[in-house]
Parts: sequence; structure tokens; C-alpha cells
Amino acid sequence: PREFLQYLEDERGEGEGDPSFMRELAHYEWVELALSIDERDPDLDAVDRDGDLLERRPVLTPLYWSLSYRFPVHRLSPRFTPSEPAADPTRLPVYRDLDDEVGFIEINVVTARLLELLADDSIASGRAALEAIAEELNHPQPETVVSGGLEILEDLRNRQVILGTAKADN
Repeated sequence: PREFLQYLEDERGEGEGDPSFMRELAHYEWVELALSIDERDPDLDAVDRDGDLLERRPVLTPLYWSLSYRFPVHRLSPRFTPSEPAADPTRLPVYRDLDDEVGFIEINVVTARLLELLADDSIASGRAALEAIAEELNHPQPETVVSGGLEILEDLRNRQVILGTAKADN
């Protein structure tokens, strides 16, 4: 898939009759393969798998890529081939779990921002990330963002995008 993607980008260019989503689909397929053959393993010794996602710092798997496409590449099929991009970008974290299965999740802009904040090691806790989002949104009830965000954090942990929380320093 990477060779095909490079061919599309560097040699072939856009041809008449090419689907508008062709390069994005090729990139998505390459990412799936790249994650499936990545030789890294997450360092679970540094992670409390059952840690409190609000009060501790959630740890993302290193086997995760945050992607954004103009087309919903994960839904393309012979029966679904849109000619125009979607109104909003399609945001897809693509990841490999501990059983070496590659998966993806379609997420909204708020969850994408949460993942962006969690990727920054300076964030002290899941609560701090969610409170930052509530402030960015100028949300009148920040605790609503925090409680809804906890559900998202738990779902991401269940999918193994979040491995757990950073272990306390000894």
C-alpha cells in the first residue's frame, strides 16, 4: 500500500475518471498495514491498566494514529462511492490492540481534541484534559463535559486506544 500511495502521489497524478477519494483511501489502507506490521509493543510495565482515568494521566497506546479525511474512507464500498467530500472531515483514530487486531473509531471534533490533549505528556489527568475542553468550548456546565468525557475515556480504554494510566512514581 505505501508503494501504491507513493506512485499516486509522485508519479501518476490525478487521472480522468479517478474517484476523488482515491488518495485518501490508499493512505488509509497503508496506515492499516503499517500498524499491523509495526514491531513495537506497548510498555505495559509503566501503565496501571485499571487506573482512574479522571484523576490520573491516561496513557495512549503508541500503536495509534489520529487521522482526518475529507471522505469517509472506512465506509467506502462498491455501493457507497461519494463523488463529493463530506461536509465535515471524517476523524478516525486507527489503532492496534494488544491482540494485534487493527481497528478504528469514527469520532467527533471534541473526542479528537481530547486525544490531542492526551498525547501531550504535560496533561496531568483526564480531568485536566476534559476541563480544558470545557473551557475551550466555553461550556456553561464543565462537569457535564467531564462526566460525558469519562464515558469516552472508558470506551477508549475498552478499545485499547488508552492502555490505562501512568503509574505513580515510586
